[in-house]
Amino acid sequence: MSDRRREAGFSMVEMAVSLALFCLAMGGISGLLIQNSQVNRTEQMLAEVQGNARNTLSMIVQVLRSTGWDPMNTGMMTVVLDPLPNDSVNYIEVLADLNEDGDTEDPNERILIRHINNQVEWRTSSDVSQPYEILADNITNDSDGDGVVETMFVPDSLTDPTRVTVRITARSPTIDPRRGDYLRYTISSEVSLRRNL
Repeated sequence: MSDRRREAGFSMVEMAVSLALFCLAMGGISGLLIQNSQVNRTEQMLAEVQGNARNTLSMIVQVLRSTGWDPMNTGMMTVVLDPLPNDSVNYIEVLADLNEDGDTEDPNERILIRHINNQVEWRTSSDVSQPYEILADNITNDSDGDGVVETMFVPDSLTDPTRVTVRITARSPTIDPRRGDYLRYTISSEVSLRRNL
């Protein structure tokens, strides 16, 4: 009688089945990792868009709150409004006599804030030869993505405003991989303009 000992190890069929199960498990895990990566990227992009909109709004509101500072009671204008708010450039000019000399011709006393070409810029001097500083990029003010730019500065009156609503819509710089579209975030604030001291 011949003693045949079974050799220890796996047969080819067992190896093939094990390898197939391993490949299926790895495919499922890699799919979850890719999906998780896309979710994380979307959340990161949304946080950046929200931060951009909030920071931009905060800077503009801070400037608008200083408007109308007139300690010498000269009766100066508080803001200069854009006469064509629905064109491609929307702006507001904020005036304040910060150094209390009776005029608004010194640096930082006439601040022109404008929305142009998906940017918010400002010039802090009445000298028109001075360049604009970029406050923020990717500010489209197109909240629904239809290509129509909404007005950034909406006063309660075109002749004697007491309040201005500032509306900011920021957009992600790249397309969200999950939605296949840009992420947008809109935030607004109503600012009461100073009338007297």
